[in-house]
Amino acid sequence: MALRFISTLLLINPTRHPGAVRRLQKLLKHVEGIDLVITDSKEDFLAQVQGFLASSYRYLLVYGGDGTAHDAINGLFGIDSTDRQSPGSTEVGKKGVGFLRGGTGNGIQDSYSVPYRLKQQLHAYSDSVRHDLTLAVDLLEVTDGERLRYGQLLGVGVDAKILKRRDELATVVRRGRTHVRSGFRYYLSSSFQFFFGSGFFDRQEFQLTFRNGRYAFRGPRVNAQFPFTTLDLVRAPLMVEIGTRPYYGKLFRVCPDVVCNDGYCDVYVFDFKNRRDLIGNVLYLWNGRHSRINRLRARSNRPVIERYQVDHLEVAARNPFHYHIDGELIDLNTPDVDGLFRLKVRILAQGIRFIVPREFYNIYHPFDLPEETHHSFFNGD
Repeated sequence: MALRFISTLLLINPTRHPGAVRRLQKLLKHVEGIDLVITDSKEDFLAQVQGFLASSYRYLLVYGGDGTAHDAINGLFGIDSTDRQSPGSTEVGKKGVGFLRGGTGNGIQDSYSVPYRLKQQLHAYSDSVRHDLTLAVDLLEVTDGERLRYGQLLGVGVDAKILKRRDELATVVRRGRTHVRSGFRYYLSSSFQFFFGSGFFDRQEFQLTFRNGRYAFRGPRVNAQFPFTTLDLVRAPLMVEIGTRPYYGKLFRVCPDVVCNDGYCDVYVFDFKNRRDLIGNVLYLWNGRHSRINRLRARSNRPVIERYQVDHLEVAARNPFHYHIDGELIDLNTPDVDGLFRLKVRILAQGIRFIVPREFYNIYHPFDLPEETHHSFFNGD
């Protein structure tokens, strides 16, 4: 199949390795219908994303990791580098955006079945844009009193603490400028330091307020759901993860039951009390087999992993805390009028269109049969 695109702009993250950029340029050298722009800074990248909305391009491809995808999504909604919103987000639902694998984690690419090899990715997206294989998916709209951000995965607790330590390990100063080095080794190192350090037992208490949803227990033999209009909980868990996509990064299936366009976000409360329980279930946790983890604890009426599906929620604490959106770490240190440090999250149902590979598109369009199939059926063939 020839490589050909239609009305497509491809933006490259300014931090990508020059060798990978040259390879991409070589693959696209004689390809029609696509324009490639190498951005030279985050500000330039965001300006190019917002310029895309006002342009005649119909599709945007982004080469980078989860952080780049996060910047692109927020740029499409007019969020600039200071987290302020500007006019121009009304065009978001009319155009499509897709993500090539160019980062360390690539959780958003895993979540939408993007192939691994660069050439395969280009062929998959070429097919998708030529046949308009796009899917309107849900986003989290997150406010903390100072910032408005959009994303598909939000976490508080251990994952934010690990990201903070990772940034400390990976940050260097070169020629008077601060630079954060990429690489999974920094994340792995910070994870080990947290797990074996005393901080493992430091749990912050959160007040969780859920609206318009249900508690959804997933067990090895029985599944159960309990609807509610409002539910208030107080928890001091290892981690709370809120998602509209399943994968965190490196195929860590942290939100395994998510449906990307059902108008709900899935909230998982992870309540591992000790290192033994965590290390004994780490493979099940990584692969999203929560029912296996909960099996031995259901009798105690307190499963280790609680799951909720809601369209609005709030996360509040009496002390400042860190949280992440799509792996981007944010420090919440400004209290609200009640003296609490509060996150407000709501679902923006089908708020953005993603370009997806045909394999993924077909899963969400199972009854879009070819015309000849309908014809033979109604004629009794």
